[in-house]
Amino acid sequence: MASTKVTVFEQCRVGPQPTDEPELLEKSLPLTFFDVPWLSLPPVKHLLFYEFPQSKIYFTETLIPKLKHSLSVTLKQFFPLAGNLIIFPNSSPARKPIIRYLNGDSVSVTFAEDSSGDFKYLTRNQARHTSKFYPLVPQLPQVSNVDDTVVVPLLAVKFTLFPDAGMCVGFTMHHITGDASALINCIASFASLTKFEGEANKSLPPFLDRKVIGDRNGLEEILWKQIGDIKYVETPYIHKVRATFVITKSDVEKLKKAVLGLRPTLSYASTFTVACAYVWICFAKLRAKCAKELDERVENFFWTAECRGRLDPPAPANYFGNCLIPFFATAKTSELVMGDGLATAAEMIGEAIRKKLHKGEDVLKGFENWMVDFGRIKANDEPVVSVVGSPKFSFYGVDFGWGRPIKSEIVSIDNFEGCFSLNDGKDSEGGYMEIGLSFPELEMDAFATIFADGLESL
Repeated sequence: MASTKVTVFEQCRVGPQPTDEPELLEKSLPLTFFDVPWLSLPPVKHLLFYEFPQSKIYFTETLIPKLKHSLSVTLKQFFPLAGNLIIFPNSSPARKPIIRYLNGDSVSVTFAEDSSGDFKYLTRNQARHTSKFYPLVPQLPQVSNVDDTVVVPLLAVKFTLFPDAGMCVGFTMHHITGDASALINCIASFASLTKFEGEANKSLPPFLDRKVIGDRNGLEEILWKQIGDIKYVETPYIHKVRATFVITKSDVEKLKKAVLGLRPTLSYASTFTVACAYVWICFAKLRAKCAKELDERVENFFWTAECRGRLDPPAPANYFGNCLIPFFATAKTSELVMGDGLATAAEMIGEAIRKKLHKGEDVLKGFENWMVDFGRIKANDEPVVSVVGSPKFSFYGVDFGWGRPIKSEIVSIDNFEGCFSLNDGKDSEGGYMEIGLSFPELEMDAFATIFADGLESL
């Protein structure tokens, strides 16, 4: 395998398409209580790989101008991404952070070439060194201090050509700008404008009015008191390997059959539930394998769900921002690694979903405990497995005119122990899911064996 060789062609700034509309010359958006838990987390780093057998000349002379133009048009609607998070650390009285766009703000965009010959290596499912991905990830501009404020850039984009082989499109975005639903709408709009050379996108424009997020229970004030000082530290590169594990439609049916065979009265055994339950017990078995004796600690499983349509009143489907509710499931290690561990995990996950989404309860009930619960888990040194992404949001459908991606990688899972990504499968017919994982190499080998043996035994 060749060493990584990435050469930057151009580093530039792309702003929203110029406009004379005064309301777009300067605009600020308040943060809602949905945004607060994401403030201090590292940015989301997502890579999409495409087969793209084109030359460097085509890339520089034809494609780069087209990409700049379509991104500029996209940012005219999604202008908050061209702005910055503004923090007021020393204000008196205290001021809450805002997202602010000023006329002239722009996004950092990089165009580069990777001559390593690693395209096939990077897009396979087997274990690959994480260090090979980092040169493809766009870097956000430095956080700066301006007039007693902290200015935090929100989005960076990078296009890396693998000559006569492929293209990698990378996005680095702070989560406070929006969840996966918001991000996929922006990226899909950008891709569509590129593919159809500037023709109007048929999707709804982003809905930016934060007033649609009601706060009857005073959640915002509660969460602001919990979060404390906001600090942004660039996460270091992590020396691990990443691999993709596939759960097929046939696997899902076997998992459901196994769960319902042990829990015939279980009311909620969705594809998401059984897939996540299976990954959870694989993590537990890996920890148990590394331990000297069976651990009786509580294990936690954490995930979020998009809830625009479940609010009262509902938020528009095209609301641009965060709109995620947290879920926790718990079980003892011994309960997860024993013979009926899959059924136990599915029962705990399914019951958490049923209580919040299908029992008529307020979906925001307990939202104020989100960060407190994580603090308790950390203080008790309890294992936690978390999932990012969802098959609901199809990044494999993002087409810039080069066809569907052949690989989707959420690189930011490297920064969290016990975190995995969940994507829809790249097959346009659907029917399977991709599980993305990042581990030290020896642990990855052990996990792969546990994962494969478990499916084989169903």
